[in-house]
Amino acid sequence: MSSRPQGFSERFAERLAQARERLRRAMPRAALAAGALFLLRLFLRDTALYRTTPLRLLGPLTLFACSFVLLYYGAKLLVRLKRALLWRVRRRLAITYLFVGLTPVVLLLALGALAATGGSSQAMARVVAVEVGATRRHALEGARSLADALARTPPGERDEQRWLDERAALLRAALPGARISVWRGQPGGHPGSLGRERPPQLVSATDDERHRGVGPLAGDDGGPLPAWLSALGADEWSGVAYLPPPDQTRTSFGTPSVRAFVRRPWGVRPLAVLVSVPVSRALVERYRETTGVHLRPFFLGVRGEEERQRGGRLAFTFGDEELDREVEGDVTGRPSKVVDFTRDQFGEGLPSLAGFNFPYPVILDATDWSTGVESPRWAFVLDWSWDEGVKQFWGDAVLGRRMWQALYFVAVAFLLLELAALLSAAWMTRAVTGTVHKLYRATESVKRGDFSHRIRTRSRDQLGELALAFNDMSANIETLLAERVGHERLRREVEIAHEVQSQLFPRSTPALSTAAMTGECRAALGVAGDYYDYVEVVPGLVAFALGDVSGKGISASLVMSNLQAALRAQVAIISERMGAARPAALAAGSGPGGDGAGAAEASEMPCGVAGADAGCVVSKMAESINVQLCRATDANRFATLFLGLYDDRARTLRYTNAGHNAPLLVRADGTVERLWAGGTVLGAFDGVAFEEGRAQLFEGDLLVVYSDGITEAQNAAGEEYGEARLAELAADARAETAENIRRRIFDAADRWSGEAERGDDQTLVLLKVVNREP
Repeated sequence: MSSRPQGFSERFAERLAQARERLRRAMPRAALAAGALFLLRLFLRDTALYRTTPLRLLGPLTLFACSFVLLYYGAKLLVRLKRALLWRVRRRLAITYLFVGLTPVVLLLALGALAATGGSSQAMARVVAVEVGATRRHALEGARSLADALARTPPGERDEQRWLDERAALLRAALPGARISVWRGQPGGHPGSLGRERPPQLVSATDDERHRGVGPLAGDDGGPLPAWLSALGADEWSGVAYLPPPDQTRTSFGTPSVRAFVRRPWGVRPLAVLVSVPVSRALVERYRETTGVHLRPFFLGVRGEEERQRGGRLAFTFGDEELDREVEGDVTGRPSKVVDFTRDQFGEGLPSLAGFNFPYPVILDATDWSTGVESPRWAFVLDWSWDEGVKQFWGDAVLGRRMWQALYFVAVAFLLLELAALLSAAWMTRAVTGTVHKLYRATESVKRGDFSHRIRTRSRDQLGELALAFNDMSANIETLLAERVGHERLRREVEIAHEVQSQLFPRSTPALSTAAMTGECRAALGVAGDYYDYVEVVPGLVAFALGDVSGKGISASLVMSNLQAALRAQVAIISERMGAARPAALAAGSGPGGDGAGAAEASEMPCGVAGADAGCVVSKMAESINVQLCRATDANRFATLFLGLYDDRARTLRYTNAGHNAPLLVRADGTVERLWAGGTVLGAFDGVAFEEGRAQLFEGDLLVVYSDGITEAQNAAGEEYGEARLAELAADARAETAENIRRRIFDAADRWSGEAERGDDQTLVLLKVVNREP
């Protein structure tokens, strides 16, 4: 799964390197072409040919070519400057300390300026919002008192218009420009539909021009009540309301006002009272006096997405010239809405950013009076400056001055500490880079092969210890190299031993007519201490063995080779002795034209193979091998061995088990037998006798000879694979071929061990009885 992403990354890196090489070769020619284009444009730009023909494209093409060339060579120059500047560790650390020391100062100053700007401007905006909220509450209280008074007074009892004008004059003392509208219903009429279809019966008189609201629809609030007030279901409502700009105008300013509506369904007749306080010059001046903030009306009655939904667009301009040049009508013929950030709704100019003054927006929740939809709107702007910010933070005459003095002393102390930090950083940089430079010179000496170079240092810090460690390392390099050579020689010897040992294992299996044999050895440490072999003694008679030498590695493999030599010698002796007796025995009972009675009779003999020998040949072979191992090895070196002799015609097995794991004889019906007959291990005790066992094999039987490396394989929990699992697997797979059974057993052992390293040699020999005769 991981090879595909790795291959893709390698191919991508290779193609990227090729592209960089091509670009490097092509850039000199590109620079010459860019220079030629620049000179050509320089000569032709003032001619009529350049202005009236497609040669005008020469300008953008020259700009693109020159920009690309400058960017490429500028980047290469920066890379070279960076390498030249930062190659020395001293320069690198000095620049690092400067960044580390100065960056917090710059960030703190920027954060302080941003916090002061944002905090003071937001505080000013909050003060304005609170003042607008107070205006809304005063308007609602005035509407309630008017509605209660009118509801208790029958019509015609007094001059209501005069009374309403007097109450409006009193209300304007707190709410400049306040206007009152009254709707009366018929007796018994439904209060919900009051004022929806006709204008108010009573409207207070308007005031002078200072109380006239801003916006294109100022004074146009004497119409019927909107339908959403009836659908609201409440008898009272108050808030900031606005009328969107008309479609026929280019302005995006709405007509804002603070309104309070009260409905009284009880009394002589139902009535409704609307108090409207337009955002006028008088109201803005009142806000400036009460808040101390220079406030300006800047109510945006339309947004970009709202204008796009109507098929138009919203343009942002800075001055009349840009407005006339950039703003055009939309596809419907209506002029697009324009937001001019140079003037407020009074027509006065907004502050410029050049003097560190800027207009800060005040966002209020406002309700579209025609639809009843409430949304956040840009309602006012306030003039922010450093003087206004300082006034907000340090407005208190005594406490503010003391806090300013404390901040000044803290800033001076901070700068002094920063200067001390920079000086200490320079001193530490010199101390660090001096030792690093000495280490660099020492590594250059080692690179040249001079291991006698030593670093002189008087420091007792970590860098001094590093220099001393380098001295020790350079002194030990030759020793380490010599050891490495020895290790390489040993590794090569192990590889050679593995190659030699692989030649000792059988390369082919004997050709048998009634059985199939297979075997394999998997070493744990390069060379194995396990041994398996099968040798044809005479035609139709095969000796096979599986041994396990104590220990692992090269020493065990040497004992294994001794065991193999002893076994082959014994097989050669038996082969010579049986060479003459075997044909006669076969001719008597099982030769061509015989009825097989001789083979059957031979199988009933107490010891020997088909009458070929008078003694127990297998046990005698084990005794002889034991004598040779005892003479050739120490007492602490021994081996277990299972030795068998299989008669192909009679399907008989003679064996002896010298301390080895009991092989599994799996019958065709699935029953499992273990072959225990034999004796103790080989090479430990001289003059030991071994018992010889016999087994009659039938078609479908399976003999599994194994070493303890298979059954003692452990999983992650430390549990061994065990003989029971091996026997169960062999019984389940007994119908398969010998090769398949061998693979299944090794695969099962590998799955059981998982990714753990093999702890012991694993060897397996299988004998599967089959019928290959035609």
